[in-house]
Amino acid sequence: MSRIDNSLKNMKFASIGFFLSYIFTFATRKIFLIFLSIEYLGLNGLFSNILSMLSLAELGIGTAICFSLYKPLALQETSKIQALMQLYRKAYTLIGSLVILVGLSCIPLLPLLLGDVPYIPYLNAIYALFVIDSGVSYFLSYKRTILVADQKKYIDTNFYYGFQIIKSLLQVAVLVLTGSYVFFLLIMLGTTITENLVIRRTINMLYPYLKDKEKKSLSQEEKTQIKKNVYALTFHKIGGAVVNGTDSILIVRFVGLASAGINANYAMVTTALKKVINILFSSLTASIGNLAVEKQAVGSKPFFDQLNFLTAWIFGFSAICLLTLFNPFISLWLGSEYLFDHKVVFVIVLNFYLAGMLMPIRTFSASMGLFWYDRYKPIFESLINLGFSIFLANRIGLVGVLIGTTISTVTTCFWFEPYVLFRFGFELPVRKYFFAYIRYTVITFIIGWITFKGVSYIPISNSLVAFLVSMVICALLPNLLYLLVYFRDSECIKNRKLVQRIIKRNTQA
Repeated sequence: MSRIDNSLKNMKFASIGFFLSYIFTFATRKIFLIFLSIEYLGLNGLFSNILSMLSLAELGIGTAICFSLYKPLALQETSKIQALMQLYRKAYTLIGSLVILVGLSCIPLLPLLLGDVPYIPYLNAIYALFVIDSGVSYFLSYKRTILVADQKKYIDTNFYYGFQIIKSLLQVAVLVLTGSYVFFLLIMLGTTITENLVIRRTINMLYPYLKDKEKKSLSQEEKTQIKKNVYALTFHKIGGAVVNGTDSILIVRFVGLASAGINANYAMVTTALKKVINILFSSLTASIGNLAVEKQAVGSKPFFDQLNFLTAWIFGFSAICLLTLFNPFISLWLGSEYLFDHKVVFVIVLNFYLAGMLMPIRTFSASMGLFWYDRYKPIFESLINLGFSIFLANRIGLVGVLIGTTISTVTTCFWFEPYVLFRFGFELPVRKYFFAYIRYTVITFIIGWITFKGVSYIPISNSLVAFLVSMVICALLPNLLYLLVYFRDSECIKNRKLVQRIIKRNTQA
């Protein structure tokens, strides 16, 4: 139960911090659109995407080091931990410098990326602030990884969300008092620097041996393994940057800056939902890695089945809620002028579901260090994504960019990532996973259709009341139907028993 206790502690603090911070974040977005135009929001998304492309310089070093830390932390090998963190510091210092230098050198290319957009003052300074904020984080944040690997992510979470709330409050004050986007971004940079300084000081107190200046070295075998993982993860970084970092760039280039701004609002909601659910997975990653150190990988297969079932329920329910409530929520939050057509919303939700269903696969693969076996998959994924997005954007506009992501996921990640985990991790056939996936998806589709039709018959004209009634229906009906369908499934029974054990343990404590 110690792994479960650590995971629960991580989830508890992350959940509280997330909900508090996102209340302020959604309020900040509303005030942002009152004092600044939608074009600034599109610019915000565009520059964030450009910086995600520059994050390629990281090459997956953080993930490789985190994986390498599981064993020495479990075995309390202080010298090896010091050596790994010293290597990490050197790498991130170099990466941060590269991000700033390369990022600032791209300033002359901005007109090419922006195309024909309204005049925005201090455009170069705005972009430079984004670049510096991204680069500075590499200099200061590398030590956070030890908290994640040591199953103490809740400490990092407390600082992260605490500073997110402070940042939101200060940014709101700056917008109300000055209406300046430049000052808005200066608050972002100041918060990033302060947060990382504070978390670094805390980590030094928790792990005082990290302050030791004496140089530690890794064995040649360990260096070779890290290099191998970094090499494999480089392809993952490239693929991830292209797939996740080009949508806003393509929308700005082929559709317009305003559409990119509207898309950013939808992305903000889906990102918030992903972060809520990712609290579960990120809280479990280190525990799974710790489990893999002590047992053979196949020993964690029953836990994977439980997690996969839970994922299907959570993401199925979330997709149903999004499809039903997305536009009503955006209309109430920001106004009807910020809505997309239903077919665009459907593709957004479909991409959300497809990516979400891969979370257990990716969590276990990362925990087991299976980076090498699917190293070339991200390249094919990114080429398919970029090719179809550009081709379809020229013909059907915004929805074409989003469909490009759908096609790349279905033709690569959907089948190849599970194959790698089962073939090289569990060393078991993968067909049962796909049978379960198809079953879960068909059930979700049927329950989603029933829920959507049920909500459409609500005879209430008041938008707020209608939304609240719809929300209650979406909260109850899909979950009751899921429970009815899955009640006798072995995975459902195991999850119920686990919840009962946790409740009993906490009650007794």
